[in-house]
Amino acid sequence: MDYEPQKPFQTDIRKERRKKKFIQNAKKIALVCVIIVLATVIFFTRGIWSPYVYNIIEKTQETIVNDGKLAGGNFPISLGEGSTSSTFTECDEDLVVATDTYIRFYNDSANEINSIQHTLSNPMLSASSDMVLAYDLNGYSFSVMTKKGEVFKKTLDNVIISAKISESNYIAVVTETDKYPAYLTVYDSKGKECFKWANGQRITSIDFISSGDGAIVSTLNAENGMQVTTLNGISFYNQDKQFTSDKIYSIVYGAQKMSDNSIWAVCQDRYLKLSNEGKIIEEYLYKSELISFDSNEDNLSIAFKSISDDGTSRLVLIESDSEPVEIVVDEKIKTIKTYFAHTFVLSDKTISAYNTRGKSISTANVKNDYVDFVYIDGNIFFMGYRDINMIEFDY
Repeated sequence: MDYEPQKPFQTDIRKERRKKKFIQNAKKIALVCVIIVLATVIFFTRGIWSPYVYNIIEKTQETIVNDGKLAGGNFPISLGEGSTSSTFTECDEDLVVATDTYIRFYNDSANEINSIQHTLSNPMLSASSDMVLAYDLNGYSFSVMTKKGEVFKKTLDNVIISAKISESNYIAVVTETDKYPAYLTVYDSKGKECFKWANGQRITSIDFISSGDGAIVSTLNAENGMQVTTLNGISFYNQDKQFTSDKIYSIVYGAQKMSDNSIWAVCQDRYLKLSNEGKIIEEYLYKSELISFDSNEDNLSIAFKSISDDGTSRLVLIESDSEPVEIVVDEKIKTIKTYFAHTFVLSDKTISAYNTRGKSISTANVKNDYVDFVYIDGNIFFMGYRDINMIEFDY
């Protein structure tokens, strides 16, 4: 078959089309490269420009003033006459209340979901997002439950010093034995023993890492008449310690592994920043008495009494991979809690939420007789001496 030879102008058109397509593709590739470079520059310089952007947003953000009106209906929730050991927590967006005789689950309308009787002399609560641990402080038994009922219960041979449940529903129980001043036993969500640990020293705190399958255990010893704490990184799947920290010459009340892998420890007279391997990086001595602290993997908040007796308090806010921010609160702080990226502060006059830069973003006036609180999905529940009240709280 004979082919008709291509004419010169047809060849030129094809060349021009290929050339044009090449230029278009080159422009697209160049644009993508520019975007990648800009994104890289923005990411690695975020520490320079993000504070300015954040400050601009802060200045335009007004503090929300809630009316603090107490909820009606089934509120207040009575704790019963003569109740001496009431405490509460949050689980699966429900309020969980422990009184002298019952563990009760309530929804946000104070309707009782379930009531589980207990025989704990000094009931204490710890909760994950879907399970509640109730244990007898200085007693021998503990139980794990959901709003539907008890999952399992155990009675031990040794006195329980402390206990805590992780977000992965591991239950860490510290007991005092004849051989050890503190012995750690970890159970899974079905009550099976999965880890045991002791080093012959007193355990002052157990703080789970975010994955829930390991913890930082603080142990206290005496050396030359001085109190010395060591942080021990443990995994529930490995008997070998992950790390042993530098010696801390104070009692550690709690430790938090942050999202940048640094570790912060709150002590009796100081707070410290440590590396992932437990090496002390920074140390801050307290200027006044510690009141309260709370943390999550992104934020640590610490409240102190005023340096002088002027009716104020101090609040230190630490964000992962950043320097501490300190502010003065013109009220007497009772307790604080961290929720998401915010710190909630209960004082003798108000309940307020602060962002990580120390700006009050929401507040409400409250009564002076509240001793504790929990925030659940837009509502704040207050523990009083005889009952529990609730207010709506936007922030």
